[in-house]
Amino acid sequence: MTQNQKIFLLVAETLSISKAAKRAFVTQQCVSDHIKRIEDELGTKLFHRKPYMHLTPAGEMVFNSLNNIALIEKNLIKNISDFSNERKGSFSVGMSTTRSKLLIPSLLKRYHELFPNVEITFFSGDTKILEKKLLQNKLDIFLGINTNLNLGLNIEHVCEDFLYLVINKKMFLKYFSQYDIKNFKKGVDLKYFDKIPMTFYNDTGALNMLLQQHLITHGIKLNNVVCHTSECDVQIDLCLNNVTSAIVPKMLANSFLHNNDIYFFPIKDFNYPLRVDIVSNPYLEKPLYLDAFISLLKEELLEFSRNTI
Repeated sequence: MTQNQKIFLLVAETLSISKAAKRAFVTQQCVSDHIKRIEDELGTKLFHRKPYMHLTPAGEMVFNSLNNIALIEKNLIKNISDFSNERKGSFSVGMSTTRSKLLIPSLLKRYHELFPNVEITFFSGDTKILEKKLLQNKLDIFLGINTNLNLGLNIEHVCEDFLYLVINKKMFLKYFSQYDIKNFKKGVDLKYFDKIPMTFYNDTGALNMLLQQHLITHGIKLNNVVCHTSECDVQIDLCLNNVTSAIVPKMLANSFLHNNDIYFFPIKDFNYPLRVDIVSNPYLEKPLYLDAFISLLKEELLEFSRNTI
């Protein structure tokens, strides 16, 4: 990759000449000269400077293409260095904090018995955040929920999950009677929870979009959302402490399903199963140790899915 292209990527990532100059250890004028040269070479503007700096449509295309080239170069160097030993190397994985707690201990125990010399870096975040990191080549793979199918990523569907409403028994009896339990076990209508304290998902979470779609479709408004977090274990802890109710994936709530302090109910007319995906860049060359990790991750997910009550 040429120096012009490297500087362009820095400016496209930071959307700032000054920040790009600092990261490249050059002057701002030097950065501007590199951008002018690559624009002259391609015969088109790559940035709009006003009212703020942002990529033109052509700039977006160049940014995505150069990111893929950067990944190919990175893989080439990495694969050559690892060529003599396919059992030594490093890679990065993204998944939510809650799923990390459930999957990583058992997964790593099995993996490092096979590949003791491979170093793994884990990143936490919602699917939208992890999509962005992968597109920026800051991740090798991630575990996503309903990953965007229109980003040109390699998406492997592994299993499905379903959302359940969780509420502390004390809170339930404050608003409902024991007679409601039988009907709610068939499917709870969220319209009855419009005034009940609720924890909801951050806007960056895939679950937020699904729930918003359900609420709009059925004309439901939740008027007592106390806080927002995409960490399901935090939501369940708030339920255990009788602070809020919550809506969480069944797989993530599995260890709490027999807890005597909380109720779990399916959601009435919620016809949106959660697609659990393993996602990678299509340009990523997967060495043996990464393919093995993906295979073990799929096994853990499927086993966890089968054992979900």
